[in-house]
Amino acid sequence: MGSAAEAPQIIAWDYQFAPNAQKARNLLHVANIPYKTCDQPFVQPRPILQSLGITYRRIPLNSIGKDVFIDNRAFIDAVEEIFPGKALPTSRHDHAYEAFGYRNFWIILASMPLVFLKPELIKERADLFAVLGKSNYKELRPSAIAELRSFLQMIEDDFLRDATDAEPYINGARCGLSDIHTVWVPKFALETLGYGTDEPGFLKTDFPKVHRWINQFPTHTPENAPEKLDAESAQQQILSSEYAAQSIGVDERDPVGLRKGQKVYVQTSDDNAPENAQQHGVLVGLGRRRIVIELENGLRLHFPRVGYAVLAAH
Repeated sequence: MGSAAEAPQIIAWDYQFAPNAQKARNLLHVANIPYKTCDQPFVQPRPILQSLGITYRRIPLNSIGKDVFIDNRAFIDAVEEIFPGKALPTSRHDHAYEAFGYRNFWIILASMPLVFLKPELIKERADLFAVLGKSNYKELRPSAIAELRSFLQMIEDDFLRDATDAEPYINGARCGLSDIHTVWVPKFALETLGYGTDEPGFLKTDFPKVHRWINQFPTHTPENAPEKLDAESAQQQILSSEYAAQSIGVDERDPVGLRKGQKVYVQTSDDNAPENAQQHGVLVGLGRRRIVIELENGLRLHFPRVGYAVLAAH
């Protein structure tokens, strides 16, 4: 990588309220990597992405140059590879912290304030997150809030046990990948949803180390948003960019038995109706950690292997 002026441009195709989008933004902020955003609607349809041939529906999507990374797993790996000088400290426990963070995400889905659960949201997310459509959601919500408090207590007592004002992070004075994997849901709950000020038992006096920890990361509010691109500018930028990610080739021994150049589609493996958001393209990369397909306009979409299935298109 040459000078900063030559670095590939990053666009976050998301909406600021999404906790997964906030996770990616936390990473870019801490790593001091500039990026722009192209705001997407909270619910389908998302015409900007559709005009680019992207039918995958989950947020966030983050592009680096002409490569689009689906899911934060693929994006975090890409940031480490493409911007090696910006990489955060890592540890052998990072994947455990990542799993902890995603378990927390499912808890927050079950404890959302009822004011956010509009009928159109429940209908649109029903095949993604079945918990939102439960008939007894209101009755179950207090138990989910208690579960969230339990997770915060684990962070306070265990992950941040030795944290101080000078060393507020999980592993000391410097933010690491472990923090990025863990902080996004607590920060979303305490700040974005307002639990840290409005929900009894979640105040700074209850979790002083957790509150100090989340305050090390950017506040995700409109006034703190990065530069925004309109649809035309974002499309022009991404389509005129060069590829940023190196080719990974196609593993001929992969269990799915696909070959390079074959027409395929990718779908999630944890949705109630994954066929609703299949992404078609031509297979250009297949490895143990990533699936890469190319669209007709040249965009390359990178999916992690965990949580996704790739199948031959007929």
